[in-house]
Amino acid sequence: MTVTIGQMKEIERNAADMGFSTTLMMENAGRSVAQSIWERFEPRVTGKICVVCGSGNNAGDALVAARHLMLTGYNVGVYLVSGKVKGENPQLMQKLAEMLAPAIKRPPTSEELSDCEIVIDGIFGTGIKGDVAEPFSTVIDKINASNAFIVAVDVPSGLDPDSGKPANHTVVADLTVTFHDAKPGLLSARKYVGELRIMEIGIPINTSSMGTGKP
Repeated sequence: MTVTIGQMKEIERNAADMGFSTTLMMENAGRSVAQSIWERFEPRVTGKICVVCGSGNNAGDALVAARHLMLTGYNVGVYLVSGKVKGENPQLMQKLAEMLAPAIKRPPTSEELSDCEIVIDGIFGTGIKGDVAEPFSTVIDKINASNAFIVAVDVPSGLDPDSGKPANHTVVADLTVTFHDAKPGLLSARKYVGELRIMEIGIPINTSSMGTGKP
């Protein structure tokens, strides 16, 4: 099954109405990204992980992943491309991450990204339509030019999750960790998605069935 972004937003609203908070969904999403890295890389031998964040909920998911990776011994650097994150939940996740290591409130340089073994893309996720502007376009180009293993949170930044159409600047991921169900565009744009992993984030079954055809 697949779920469009419109359907996913409705599912999340219904889950929130039932008492399953967006903060908890964000926590589960970020932890699933960290889990996908735990299963592939050992903290004792893995180089630096660069977590590159935008300003919305996708950044919140990435900051959760950063916190869990720090707690399990990985060398993690966090970069806030816009200098901050917006909204109550992403701000909470930023504070939790900064208890362990202060976030760098600027985009990463090419040199910083070249020193990373893994880059976590938490720039846009599903929250992008149309072309990508500065400073994000340059950051995406730098991520793609790095030799790092690139992990996209939910959707590679710049990729339309419903149509699979890439923007003028789109992250080319090695692994995409998406949540609840595959978005249609992820199945038609595997060049940008890489390996696709679908992770549950604890949405109640009777809520998740709305609009997706799930039992």
